[in-house]
Amino acid sequence: MKKQYRFSTKIFFYLTLLLFSLSCSNKSSFYEITFFEVLTNQEFNQKDSIILIEANLDNAPLSGIRIPAGKQIKGDKIAFSFKIAAHEKTKQKLYYKIYYQNETYKFHETSNYSEENFYGSWEDSSITFKEVPFFDKEIIIADSFSIVGNPRNEALYFGKDPMNAIIHPDTLYNTINYIKSNEGWFNEVKKKAIKQNRTIENQVRLDAIWVLEEIKNKKGLVNNRMWRNPRMGNYEFMLVVISEEQYKKTPEYLKKLNLKNSEGKMVNPFWYFKYGDGINQSNLQIAISQRKLKVKSLFSMRSGIFIDKTHTGGTDKTKEYYSSTCGDSDDLLQRSHFRQYFHYINKDYPLKNIPMVLDVLNDTFSRVQYEQLKKTYDANSKFIYTYVNSSNCPCKTVIVDTAENTISMINPGIKDSIYMKEQVGVAGRIGLSYGKWRAKIKFPKIINNNNVWTGITNAFWLLAEQTGAPYNQRRACNADIAYIPKNEPNNNSALKKSRKVDGYSEIDFEILKESQYWPKTSYPGKIVAPTDNAASNNKVMVTCTNWDLACHEPVNFDIGAKKYKIDGKEYIFHRWDHYYKALTTKIPVDHAEMFNRDYYYFEIDWYPNKIVWKIGREKNAMQTICAMDNTITSIPNNQMVAVVTQEWHSQEWWPTAPYKQNYIPFPKNDIIGKILEIEVE
Repeated sequence: MKKQYRFSTKIFFYLTLLLFSLSCSNKSSFYEITFFEVLTNQEFNQKDSIILIEANLDNAPLSGIRIPAGKQIKGDKIAFSFKIAAHEKTKQKLYYKIYYQNETYKFHETSNYSEENFYGSWEDSSITFKEVPFFDKEIIIADSFSIVGNPRNEALYFGKDPMNAIIHPDTLYNTINYIKSNEGWFNEVKKKAIKQNRTIENQVRLDAIWVLEEIKNKKGLVNNRMWRNPRMGNYEFMLVVISEEQYKKTPEYLKKLNLKNSEGKMVNPFWYFKYGDGINQSNLQIAISQRKLKVKSLFSMRSGIFIDKTHTGGTDKTKEYYSSTCGDSDDLLQRSHFRQYFHYINKDYPLKNIPMVLDVLNDTFSRVQYEQLKKTYDANSKFIYTYVNSSNCPCKTVIVDTAENTISMINPGIKDSIYMKEQVGVAGRIGLSYGKWRAKIKFPKIINNNNVWTGITNAFWLLAEQTGAPYNQRRACNADIAYIPKNEPNNNSALKKSRKVDGYSEIDFEILKESQYWPKTSYPGKIVAPTDNAASNNKVMVTCTNWDLACHEPVNFDIGAKKYKIDGKEYIFHRWDHYYKALTTKIPVDHAEMFNRDYYYFEIDWYPNKIVWKIGREKNAMQTICAMDNTITSIPNNQMVAVVTQEWHSQEWWPTAPYKQNYIPFPKNDIIGKILEIEVE
């Protein structure tokens, strides 16, 4: 009898849940939503409560992410249907509207920041509520919608069409012929060719390109939906059905989501109808679908690497190594998910390196030899004075393997006695806000069997997309000391340069040979600071950093090495001073565990109010090594891209490192890493 009672209770619970999901409103109405379901497309298994779609990224770099897209579903629309039953006869019309919201990476609807949530409705913002056809007792409605970038169609995300950079070959051919047929124009081109020491054919082609670019640049602004791409994770769906009388009373900003209220703020419809003014209105019914949509993105390495001239550092670059998989072609501009990353050459930190070339991973390079080299060159001062470089040969050190769907990154060994430590990396071209960013990488080893450092720092990180662009600013920092710009020096004068809004953001994994402890000055009040023998052990440090630009708004903003508990686990967080723009933890990991295998996983799980760093051998067995929340650091909310790099860090950056960059020989052989997979959930 007891068993029967438990079974009946379970049935009652699910019936109650079902009724709540169909109509979350107890307000009096002359009608009722008796059925509502989303993702009713025939391509889906109707029994699944969560439907998974992998975002189609074919056109995402210039057009943004659309869900669904690329013939994933017939008609590229998410289907839904609902049934309305009338309780009494009336001549009043009914209207309905579908709303969607990303629920994995959102603020709760009652939060002051819920207007930041990713929510939308019909793609065409001119469509408000749709009219329900007249019916007697009940009616079934079937409709569809898409999830798109900039779902509120905000003016902030309108700008020049990125497709303007692409000139169709036929258009260029016709323009060239037109210039040649215009005697006056063609004569001017000939004079210009002589003056510029170019062939006439080359000059007329350049003139044609200039004209076409000018024409395109004068065109109107377009909705650049890729500037606010759909977030990955789960989506929830809400149906609102209202009477004609209520429709007239409904605020315009709920009909057209691009509008703001009288306070100049966006209003989240999930707040308004579930917790706000809409909850007390009669003849207004809402229903929440029990079926959810889960979206993930998998970036394609074989899509190629684009060489973006706006990111090459402003110096002339050779095209000697360009190919169909790496270069600046229009094809790669449209389809490649990655660009080559060119590091900024920071001349505040010159490289004063010993003039030695060695196979730094060879076991003959010992700690004793390192110390002897350091002693010798400190005495004679015969150093090589240079800077850590970035490649002048695009595509030479980043190699796409289309068969394996991988990208190899090469720090070149020394050739022809040219002393150089060259950094290498790639950056994504598809930005997202928040998400579980996971990379499967075969990074090169960074210590040999004698535990001596190669000088390489491996990094997987997220970087603000288009830093400084108006659309990609961070949320305002409401503190006396707000964001200190990234390029400001690390001293007290920078405190006076802070500003309420800034567009820079960065979240890092960095792996290097370093002590797990900080300098003794970071442990105030301690007579003896903790130390370790980092030079002789086989541990490397996995550092986790959030660049919060020293925003002092978090209640526990602090400096030095301080312990805090996040999600019940204690971590030691470090910030150098009040003006320092980043918060960091260091976690020791056995070098062999991370590097003596074909790959390793690195994950940055970025939420609106928290960041979690995980590592592991397999993605279903990840270990959390750090977490930061908004009580200790400012969590970014702008759009970011994935970056993978192999760098030569300046020795000043890590004062407790047992080996210093200046005394690490130049590499004799290429140092090679490989990116196998990057996905976002």
